[in-house]
Amino acid sequence: MTTPCFTLNRAIRTIAGIFALIATAFGNYPERPIKVIVPTDPGGSIDTVARTLARVIEENDLLSKKMVIVNQPGAGGTIATRRIKDSPNDGYTIGLWHQGLVTSKAMGIVDYDHTAFEILCSSGYSEVGIGTGPKSRIKSYDDLLPESKRSPIKFSTNIGLPVHVAPMIFAEESGVSFRFIQAGGGSQRLASVIGGHTELGVFSSLDFSNFKDAGIRPILFFTEARIDLFPDTPTALEKGIDFQYRTQYLWIAPKGTHPDILDTLKIVLKEAAENPKTVSYFETLGMISRFEQSEVIQTALNKIRDRAIPVIEQMRNDRQK
Repeated sequence: MTTPCFTLNRAIRTIAGIFALIATAFGNYPERPIKVIVPTDPGGSIDTVARTLARVIEENDLLSKKMVIVNQPGAGGTIATRRIKDSPNDGYTIGLWHQGLVTSKAMGIVDYDHTAFEILCSSGYSEVGIGTGPKSRIKSYDDLLPESKRSPIKFSTNIGLPVHVAPMIFAEESGVSFRFIQAGGGSQRLASVIGGHTELGVFSSLDFSNFKDAGIRPILFFTEARIDLFPDTPTALEKGIDFQYRTQYLWIAPKGTHPDILDTLKIVLKEAAENPKTVSYFETLGMISRFEQSEVIQTALNKIRDRAIPVIEQMRNDRQK
């Protein structure tokens, strides 16, 4: 007859054995290269962040294996995010994206948002604003409202992403009328505005610096205060519009990834983001390298979702009238 004491001891030994196996399994993580899925072509800000941190991690031996960047552009980033979401949650496929995790679902493009992933952290951000080109009738912020009353201003965008939703929210708050034109990724939007096919677009401070000679210039930033690189460009807050937005660089993993793996990745990404070489390099690009915990990012993403959904629903209702 099995005594209760014997049964309890056996159960304890079994549980201890399971935890020992788990510790052994994850104690050697990673045992092979980690794929980092990037939903853009090489060369953009998201790709730059991924490659920079992967290089710093390798150079400083923060992981026993390399991070391998895999570019998978297309469909506003949703091909890549779906691949990340559907990958095995074994820690060997992660990704880097931005608030498009929220806006793509809010726009009805996909049926999942940030809650379908494990949010590892944010490793930094870029300030963004509305820019105009050399052929545009819009020369400054003060031109927006009167010109949009004559006819809606053509706005270069990538439907469903923050470069679409952010100016939608701004338009709702300011009374300016935009006509959104699908252009695609950053290079396509820049080409559209520079070529005069559209008049405005949302771009990063890095874009404004890099393409200044091509005629791209900011007329408004969605920042709390003016940017040092562009001290003459006002903020939305200055103009009485309570809206701020920046592009956050968000590291994500498939849902259900083991907490030990998540903790390892968070520690490594934090060290890489706070490395002085990373910080100084990003500063030269007009980007901020700053580690933020997953809990902070979850709250920020929820806030964007709650702000975007009513505006999108209103847009749909207006179209049906």
